[in-house]
Amino acid sequence: MGDGVAAADFMHAVRSEMLIGGAWVKPLEGRVYETVDPATEEPLGTAPQAEPADMRRAIDAARTAFDDGPWPAMARADRYRIIRQIAEGMERHEKVLSDLVVAETGTTGPLVSQQASAVMMHDFAELAMTFPLDEAVAPQNVGGRLLGSHVRRQPVGVCGLLPTWNLPIMIAVRKLGPALASGSTMVMKAPPQTPLALLKLAEIIAETDLPAGVFNLVTGDGIHASQELVRSAKVDMVSFTGGIASGRAIMAEAAGTVKRVTLELGGKSANIVLSDVNVDQVASVAALQACLNAGQTCSMLSRVLVPRSIETPVVEAIAATFRQQRVGDPTDPAVTVGPLIRDERRRAVESYVEAGVRGGAKLVTGGNRPPDLPRGYFYEPTLFAEVTNEMTIARDEVFGPVLTVIPYDTVDEAIRIANDSIFGLQANVACRSVADGIAVAKRIRCGAVSINGAMDSIRAPRGGFKQSGLGRECGKWALDDYLEYQTVTWPIA
Repeated sequence: MGDGVAAADFMHAVRSEMLIGGAWVKPLEGRVYETVDPATEEPLGTAPQAEPADMRRAIDAARTAFDDGPWPAMARADRYRIIRQIAEGMERHEKVLSDLVVAETGTTGPLVSQQASAVMMHDFAELAMTFPLDEAVAPQNVGGRLLGSHVRRQPVGVCGLLPTWNLPIMIAVRKLGPALASGSTMVMKAPPQTPLALLKLAEIIAETDLPAGVFNLVTGDGIHASQELVRSAKVDMVSFTGGIASGRAIMAEAAGTVKRVTLELGGKSANIVLSDVNVDQVASVAALQACLNAGQTCSMLSRVLVPRSIETPVVEAIAATFRQQRVGDPTDPAVTVGPLIRDERRRAVESYVEAGVRGGAKLVTGGNRPPDLPRGYFYEPTLFAEVTNEMTIARDEVFGPVLTVIPYDTVDEAIRIANDSIFGLQANVACRSVADGIAVAKRIRCGAVSINGAMDSIRAPRGGFKQSGLGRECGKWALDDYLEYQTVTWPIA
């Protein structure tokens, strides 16, 4: 595994127990399951295999901690101090967290370091101290009687947190941070593919002064424990990041108890290239999108919309950049494309590539497993040209290193194509003039738009329009989903 933590070391890097009610416990049935390194297909370690009964234990612990514990009513300065302890622990253990993320996901490049996740946790500590929780309403005369009102934001209660596997620490912090800052308690169910990184995060949290039962971590392969979390009447809200089919199922399950649900469900994001661009810069941004996490990011700019007049040079530049990428061991600094998470994900990508070819798209480069990498779930960066927006390859989220180039004749047409999707998470505008890019961005129906590949701020709201999800994560906006409004009204005179 290169310069990272050796695979064998992961058997001892984290404890194979769940954190429930402030104690490390084994699952009731005593079962574990094996997690796998996607770059080698070798075992990394084991994690507890929770069943619904284990999840009920965790839910009860969170419920008790909210109803009877000190956390919801704790002084804001004390909540600030404890959340900072978590952030500082993440900073101290950043190297092992990063190594675990690489080992479990195969990620490369800027997503390796977990420093940004620690910064985000520091930000939520600040919000725990500064976010406005009380607001007075102007007095109102009703029937000759003057009434005063006061609005208070209160913690939502017990939160069921379901992060996804592609950015396990960062996505977990996006949910954990605002839940803690609000004064809520929570049960987090680790994604089955990446339990070790979250078990390490739980160890860091367990070393702080956070009261028992406020944070509980359950692990396990399969959906039964997660279903228990979503269905439970003792859980007040659920936050999920993942695929659209799972998101729809969670909404349906949560309807039985009419609990709050927030979702981030992916995208099919457009990269609108304007006619005055530097073609090499366009190719660089496009290649980064396909290589980052092997294309396994929900915000991947997978549809490159190009003026017909420069379609050929843009396609050639992207193809040339793709061919320069190095696929392989994610712990090798020279590697830019790591593996897909599992073989079933790679087979799904292959199926989409085959559908693209059958549908009439031109396969320009890639489309194969690297012949020199017989082990690991690797796939070449793949580029399609001569694509129309009606093709499956342009409409479904592939979640792999596959880009499609779609030509257009006018900017109005490009915006129409960009908006012609059930998704609305991310977009980019490639341009010489930032003002032109912003003008186009305002017409795109999605939650975030970058200009010339600028990285999204971790302090800005993150979420989607349409079927990309509900609610927002990151920054002060994240707290809205973890707070309830209570109005108290009284007679003044």
